[in-house]
Amino acid sequence: MTKDFHEVVLDQSDDTKVMDRLKIRELLEYERYTRDNCYFDQEAACYSDDASIHVSWFSGPAKDYIAKTKAAGGGGSKHKMNSTMIWLNGDKAIAEMSVTMLSPRQAIDGNEFDLVSYVRIFSELKKINGQWKIVYGDCIYERDSLVPTLPGSNLKLDNDEINQYRESYKCLCYVLSRSGQKADQSQPGDDKPETVEKLYADASEWFFN
Repeated sequence: MTKDFHEVVLDQSDDTKVMDRLKIRELLEYERYTRDNCYFDQEAACYSDDASIHVSWFSGPAKDYIAKTKAAGGGGSKHKMNSTMIWLNGDKAIAEMSVTMLSPRQAIDGNEFDLVSYVRIFSELKKINGQWKIVYGDCIYERDSLVPTLPGSNLKLDNDEINQYRESYKCLCYVLSRSGQKADQSQPGDDKPETVEKLYADASEWFFN
């Protein structure tokens, strides 16, 4: 039976591990900062050459993810990070960072709104030539909302459409559909615990091998 990476307990007695966790946390926050502010070369440097990413609108090499983001002018999203949990096993690490994502303010179906998404960014990292790099990135979706920018506004939405999407990121799916994109419905999300369990199991297998 494969061990669970969560079994690795916090060790503050080893200064090397403490420093590694600090470096990883800084790297993850810096990656989101460069993403939000369109510093794409700096963002690319946060990843290994063969890194991959799996999110609602993209699945593939990290370099292609960054190229698509750059082609879209950065997309305009902003990420607000808070708690970050990190597990270490030699030159490998797993991190889970809570993030509130603010999508660009936009009009849809005749209404102006903010899309707010609550997620946990899940990362696998390796120390390569003495530097921590992200080798895999995923996203665990918790919930999201469409917030009218003017209090008291009534959003006119296609409820039949929006309710066919996954509960943990249905508003995001709705917005993506309005721009001609189709969101992957198999993402890890709190509405389907088995998808999160699979992500954790796959990560544990990588972590201990």
